[in-house]
Amino acid sequence: MHPLLRNAVIGIVGLIIAGALTALALLGRDSDLSVLALLAASVLGALVGLFLYSQGWIWGARASRRRDHGQAVVIAIGGGLMALVAAVAIAGLLILLLLFFLG
Repeated sequence: MHPLLRNAVIGIVGLIIAGALTALALLGRDSDLSVLALLAASVLGALVGLFLYSQGWIWGARASRRRDHGQAVVIAIGGGLMALVAAVAIAGLLILLLLFFLG
């Protein structure tokens, strides 16, 4: 499997699992389980986003060194989107920690 395709599969599966955990938290009746599911979803989203950002950095640099600038730009845009996903997940994690565990 090509490494870029592998990274896309990792991202899609990780975000599907994070979405399922979020749905479990929103639709569940147990509040303790909901908080833990949201924490797990935010940690998973942050890890997937940071992993794919780092992979985008590596592959974008390789494509740029090969003078394939169009592909490098597309990879950089994807890496930027994954950094945004990670930032939102980390912000959600911090909000949950402040509301439920430090308050």
